[in-house]
Amino acid sequence: MKKLTVLCLFMMVAIFGQAKDSLRPDTLNDINAIKRDTSFIYAESTMKDAIEALSGAKSILELKLQDWLRNKRPNEDTAYLIEKSKSNWRNLLTQRGKYRRVFVFVPKKDVIPIVENTSSPDDVSALEQSSTVTEGAVAASGESITATEGVLASELTSDERTMAEIINFIEIEPFIKGLKENSRLRAYGKYASLPEDDACYIFVYDRDGVIVAVLRQSEDGRHFNLRSKSDDNVKNYKNCGAIWLQLKNKELKN
Repeated sequence: MKKLTVLCLFMMVAIFGQAKDSLRPDTLNDINAIKRDTSFIYAESTMKDAIEALSGAKSILELKLQDWLRNKRPNEDTAYLIEKSKSNWRNLLTQRGKYRRVFVFVPKKDVIPIVENTSSPDDVSALEQSSTVTEGAVAASGESITATEGVLASELTSDERTMAEIINFIEIEPFIKGLKENSRLRAYGKYASLPEDDACYIFVYDRDGVIVAVLRQSEDGRHFNLRSKSDDNVKNYKNCGAIWLQLKNKELKN
């Protein structure tokens, strides 16, 4: 039993690298300082399992880096720059009740080796903003948000059936990569950059990283649940995160 305990501790240290420092009382201050510093790009994930939280945070960071590089270096090999930067990624581990929170970050200069003008407003795209679907819309009006009407469509496309079967956050990244490799991905992002007047698909996930809903958004902003095959609304899912995507040369059903 003692050997097993030592082995588990060794594995946690190996996985998290800086975990021994991340448990300091001022870790939250470090995280907040990084968030305020526009010379960094960061991501975080909170789940019950620390390893899954780390994987989720890294997946989000990669998405954010892809979006940032598309704006900063549209003609360069984004995948190469991100892969090269991974040796400079750092993480901090904290506890939120029974959940494990992993904060992953990287200096922009370690992604693109040039001096950034950090005195200017943060140039990280809308992906830098929170991906949480808050309950503010509900609290502000005092009314619950009901499902939209008229979006019913019983027949799903093959892509929609595949998306409906994705059950964990960590499965989204390989799915998006597959679309990119086949030149079928038009755009993607986090909830903060969700297009209000354009069709897209939305993965909604809870704090455990479980995909609780996969929605189809029509051009007028109505939502249809691909699993229940019924009307729905992304704002029905309080305290959840969301990632959206659009497919190339594919017309979404209305």
